[in-house]
Amino acid sequence: MDESRALQRAGWAGAASVVLLVVGVALGYLVGVDDPGMSDSDILERLNDDARQTAAGIGLPVLAAGVALLLWFATGLRRVLDRLSGGDPLAHAIVPAAALFGGLMITGVSLDVASAFAAWSDEFTADPDTVRALGMAGQVLALTGLIGCGVLVAVTTRIAQQARALPTWAVWVSYAVAMLCLSGFWSGGMASVAFALWLIGAVIGVLRAARRTPPAPADPAQGAPAPEAARTPPTDASG
Repeated sequence: MDESRALQRAGWAGAASVVLLVVGVALGYLVGVDDPGMSDSDILERLNDDARQTAAGIGLPVLAAGVALLLWFATGLRRVLDRLSGGDPLAHAIVPAAALFGGLMITGVSLDVASAFAAWSDEFTADPDTVRALGMAGQVLALTGLIGCGVLVAVTTRIAQQARALPTWAVWVSYAVAMLCLSGFWSGGMASVAFALWLIGAVIGVLRAARRTPPAPADPAQGAPAPEAARTPPTDASG
């Protein structure tokens, strides 16, 4: 596969990952408990609502698909950064950073919705305090995963800055997004929104890089004579 097409597919994978991550988190939020001040009756009502349980069951696979597409996008972004930097080892942090974010995000959401999954069974009696603890643990893990986002943004911005591939305002905005992500637990939802907007910009950048990449040269048609063979006169078998 030629590089232009590979980068284009990675870019569209990144665009799809933004949508799936948002949908997956939103579906999990319908049944999760991230507010320890919620009353016991409200918690039990959320856990035993069939529609919310179904939403949580759909949300986790959607979230996992979004993380998988994000990793695909990260490989394309790393390739673009390799070309910009001439092979700077710093670009090697891109895919592990995306994997750190994805792994902690899935773990955090899973903890948050675990009680709702258990509520499907008649053998489980939900305890509101346990649900609160699991919900807060999930929230802490998911927000900690934003550290991976901060690394991804910072590395991309640094390499693009060195290559002078971004205007000055975009560089400083990106560094601000990186700082928000690195302090994601204290910034609440602001870091998540900022990273999603940055990711959309990165997707656009990868798609533009794909358009600027020349297509691979076409392979010679099978069976076509080589140029040397075409210029060589046939020999007389009779001598």
